[in-house]
Amino acid sequence: MKRFRDKMLEARPEIAEREIEFRAKIDLAMQLRALRDAANLTQDQIAVRSGLSLKTVEACEALAGKMPEPADVALYRAAIQMRPSAG
Repeated sequence: MKRFRDKMLEARPEIAEREIEFRAKIDLAMQLRALRDAANLTQDQIAVRSGLSLKTVEACEALAGKMPEPADVALYRAAIQMRPSAG
């Protein structure tokens, strides 16, 4: 006897695609958060350094929702690598 999930995936294959996308979003969010924590930075600091809005930084780290734009992820990552300004 097939499990309910298997039946659903047969009937609606797009659900499997959404599961893959959701997994990718979780993986990216956790990776970005780990990088930020390792750099001892706040979300506000990432926003200032990157030029992204705080809302966009929060969305990059969110475990659900849409995947962030690749350009936003690139700015986020570049902000992690920035040296703090002197003074």
